[in-house]
Amino acid sequence: MVRPLRSLFLLIPLTLIAGASFVCGQGLRKSVTPPRALSNLDNRVSSLPEAGIGGTSTDNADNGDNAAQPDDIAPEETFKEVLRYIKGDYVDKVDDEKKLGFGAVKSMLATLDDPKTRFLDPAQRKQLIDQINGQFTGIGATVTVVKQKKGDAKTAIDLRRLAIVAPALGGPADKAGLQPGDMITEIDGKWVIAYDPRLEIDQLIGEAPEDNKDIKKAARDAADRLTKGTALPKALELLSDNTGKTLSLTIERPGTAQPFKLSVATSPATVQPVELKTLDSRTSYLRVTQFNDRSTELFTSALSDLTRVKTPTLIVDLRGNVGGPVTGRLNGALGSTLALIGKLSGVGQVGTIMRRGGKMETLSTTVPAQSRFKLFVLINGGTANLAELAAAALKERAGATVIGSRTFGDSVYQKMIELRDGAGMTVTTGKMLTARGFDFTGRGVQPDIAIPTGGPRADDAAVQRAISSAAG
Repeated sequence: MVRPLRSLFLLIPLTLIAGASFVCGQGLRKSVTPPRALSNLDNRVSSLPEAGIGGTSTDNADNGDNAAQPDDIAPEETFKEVLRYIKGDYVDKVDDEKKLGFGAVKSMLATLDDPKTRFLDPAQRKQLIDQINGQFTGIGATVTVVKQKKGDAKTAIDLRRLAIVAPALGGPADKAGLQPGDMITEIDGKWVIAYDPRLEIDQLIGEAPEDNKDIKKAARDAADRLTKGTALPKALELLSDNTGKTLSLTIERPGTAQPFKLSVATSPATVQPVELKTLDSRTSYLRVTQFNDRSTELFTSALSDLTRVKTPTLIVDLRGNVGGPVTGRLNGALGSTLALIGKLSGVGQVGTIMRRGGKMETLSTTVPAQSRFKLFVLINGGTANLAELAAAALKERAGATVIGSRTFGDSVYQKMIELRDGAGMTVTTGKMLTARGFDFTGRGVQPDIAIPTGGPRADDAAVQRAISSAAG
């Protein structure tokens, strides 16, 4: 009975199976866990192999003679050999070798099982740069793939599911009511393929008679789910669509008993990364939802204005700030983060980067403080990566009071590299710790004052709590 059932799945097109792989954004990566909103998830952000879910071809595996294979052949030589065969023997003429090369690199990085280490074709690289600079497309949200366990410890199945990290302020996802920690399980009624249903069938086979009708039905249903499902790469493509198409998303939200549907119209969205407001004669509000060069210019100007009017209390809102890949120490996301920390706490060490082999590298700012404020920092589950480091640094170095809910817990130090022909790649190169050595991997930064909070707003309960605490 086992062989016919498995044969059924081998007939499913490999393109659908391969579609379940995630080619999008650890020892360092594997230690990262989701926020409390995702506390039921396993502590890894992961992806399926590019080659597909389970199984490899065994045809002519050893040419029938069990011949020993050389183990000193360089990978690039194997690639060249395969390329020669494709160019010489493949049934159709291959006109686009670049496409083959891009596909090979994507597959190579996918084997690392780390969505933060990924190849970007020229269009994807441009889209990422635009997003870093506040130009969002599609639903306007930072989305990641989270690995979840299904079943008990002995029979657990790994799932890969789409999770919202943070909606872009004022974008379609924000307006539709999506929240950090939401899981997207269906798009337009089609299941976002999250795992290999064959694993469930194997478990049923081990527990039931060979002629069990329920097993046959389960096999047919599983095949149907895959055939009609939406692969992860396709799902991500739909979520970044920029044509104004309205998507019906099925959402699972922690704390909500049943899945529900939301309609989101895809469209371009531009995020103003910094906002400054005077709340009263003693209190000002500074929202920083992105770290980039434009942000640095804006908050530097804003803090200069506050210094002149001598505002004693400053509320820094880092909710929905997801950090980002590093392009340099003095500019980009990291340079902007260090500038904000320095201007509010002064020169000195703000963190540590743990590199390969446990090597520690000091992360410091040389920016002097513009003024001393009584600081309050607002955080939520959408505060991630460099923004978490900033929140922790302001607490450790400037005595800031942190208000809100636990942050995401993403300590990955990610570098973005420009390649030839406009392509690029992002690479996990380390893990961030705070200056005092606090490892926020998976645990996030905990608030001093816990309060339910949504996205960044200048007039919500978290802001009011900061004002009342300052007055007290």
